Amino acid sequence: MRDDFSKPAKEILAKRVSYKCSNPKCKKITIGAHTLIDKTINLGVAAHIHAASIGGPRYCEEMKSEDRKSIQNGIWLCQNCAKLIDTDICRYSPKELLKWKSQAENESLSIINNDFNQHYNSSLFESRIKVNEKLFNEVSEANSLINELINLTGISNKERHNIGYYIGLQVAQFIQDNDFYIQDEIGLQCIGTFVAVSDIFDSKNTTREETLDNFRRNVRASLKLLKSINSDGIIDTTKKTPLMARYNELLEENSKDDFLN
Repeated sequence: MRDDFSKPAKEILAKRVSYKCSNPKCKKITIGAHTLIDKTINLGVAAHIHAASIGGPRYCEEMKSEDRKSIQNGIWLCQNCAKLIDTDICRYSPKELLKWKSQAENESLSIINNDFNQHYNSSLFESRIKVNEKLFNEVSEANSLINELINLTGISNKERHNIGYYIGLQVAQFIQDNDFYIQDEIGLQCIGTFVAVSDIFDSKNTTREETLDNFRRNVRASLKLLKSINSDGIIDTTKKTPLMARYNELLEENSKDDFLN
């Protein structure tokens, strides 16, 4: 005979985690609107931490019947995760499931107490700082590679041109992959620094000094901006570089085109 949860117990388990799956890698919302105005769709499951009957996953002989069907032995999960935890009882042990449950309930409470937003903001600031520090390293490394490329002997300028293009592409790819944490103007400044770096090397096997000078100025400006990041992960862009100023001009021009006179 199964020791199933009562309807009130299932409801409490769901509400204690705001109807979200307790798996920290899932957190799927398990309840939503039905097409009928007076109904809802519930895809959540009140799963047993220790099995409800003999032979079930994580069954504990020492537990009494009332303990097996108590709230303490339940965890709220989506249907997929409820099935998942029963497929590998070594990985999803009672200790691990109790940890999930505790984390999910604490997170639900922290949202009500407004602690979650403070934690989220702190995490966001830290992520911004880390990403911009990595971008600083990306720009510095790319600059070193370009300088090595200039002094490299035994290859043609066509080869230098292609390698320079690839180096610039790597910086642009990093910014694209992390654009959520990088301010638009900062991303534009760093991409703009390297976008024409391959033009330093012309087809006559000479170095274009003017292009090289512009590149070095833009690198210095990019690194200076990235070093100025504050504790909130924000860089002051009120003072514009030539690249940033041109970017804003283009934005203004495009904005005017979006509206009729």
